[in-house]
Amino acid sequence: MRILFGACAALPLSVCSSMLLVLAVSGCKKPLEPAEATPGASTQLTHADERAHEGLPKLVRLTAEVTRDAGVRAEAVRRRTLPVTVDLNGQLVANPDATALVGARTSGRLIRVLVREGDRVSAGQAIAELSSPEVGKLRGELAAATARATATRRNADRLRELLQLQLTSEQEALAAGSEASAQEAERVIVVRSLRGLGASPESGADPSLLTLTSPVAGTVVQLDAVRGQMVEPSRTLATVTDLSRVWFQAELFEKDLARVEEGAPAELRLNGYPGRVLNAKITRISGQVDPQSRTVTARLTLQESKLPLRLGLFGVARVSVRAEAGPPALVVPLAAIAELGDTKAVFVQQPDGDYQVHDVRLGASAGGEVTILTGLDEGEAVVVSGVHTLKSAVLKGTMAEDE
Repeated sequence: MRILFGACAALPLSVCSSMLLVLAVSGCKKPLEPAEATPGASTQLTHADERAHEGLPKLVRLTAEVTRDAGVRAEAVRRRTLPVTVDLNGQLVANPDATALVGARTSGRLIRVLVREGDRVSAGQAIAELSSPEVGKLRGELAAATARATATRRNADRLRELLQLQLTSEQEALAAGSEASAQEAERVIVVRSLRGLGASPESGADPSLLTLTSPVAGTVVQLDAVRGQMVEPSRTLATVTDLSRVWFQAELFEKDLARVEEGAPAELRLNGYPGRVLNAKITRISGQVDPQSRTVTARLTLQESKLPLRLGLFGVARVSVRAEAGPPALVVPLAAIAELGDTKAVFVQQPDGDYQVHDVRLGASAGGEVTILTGLDEGEAVVVSGVHTLKSAVLKGTMAEDE
């Protein structure tokens, strides 16, 4: 039985418009005939230990254009030795270099809160507005100091012109110049005092208004600000952190210290995202052992991830360590594994260009790769890129059958 698709909602329009999918249902009575072997592909189309997907097509055919646009690529399965790993439990924590505590540098009353917890903010974006008597007083002093500095400078300039006409004494001109410089210095002191409180010298209708801003771009992960509340300089109103630069902080037992080193690669699995694997590496191992738990703290940095990470997420980091290698096994990239219902599967490219679904049983994983215990033979061409396209085609084929 074959199913024809004219469009696929799970793929881009430019790809879908040219995609031709022919799916051979596993329930077909006529068995597949083996084709001539080609390099990197196996002629064995079935496996004794392979479980059948009930109601799922077993064969996918794509046009050359769809294969190219979707980036579908296959590699021959080979036997390799995976590195030995150690599992470290831990959680996501904020990176201090990408975190800022936002608070007021003077006492006052909150009159506006401009963000909510969970909001993304940019560097310099306003977080809240505060009415501060001290800021209002300093802006008043600045206005007075500016007026005095302007007046004394004008007087000094006038006397210097009169001195050139010999209509005043040099002593009076010098005294006026000194007075103008002193008044200007006082103005600068007031400006610096305002900036030290985080306030700009310019004021609007309310000279006591102080705008609190975020010094970094990130997400507001904590907010303790309510309109009308009194604020002191010791109070933190908001915490902003860049969640794309979080750390995974794990506990490393002292018995594993000799095998784990800084720079070692790791696979991170978070409890909040089961089945998803993030690449990471150890960047720092603490120099002190906790006397109670007999562990040291290991910090892991994550490579770029599109997952919406959250501080405090627990997980396990599987770190590659220095140890004697185990026996070789069939190994494929983790990206080659597709989840079809409750079954793990891979797509094997056939000599005629079709892609056949093979149920597999997985073994240990490390370094972004996983061993295959059953379901594949050495030399078979497994799809390692564009797996989502083939998976979407299989699931669409099932939906079309139901209709």
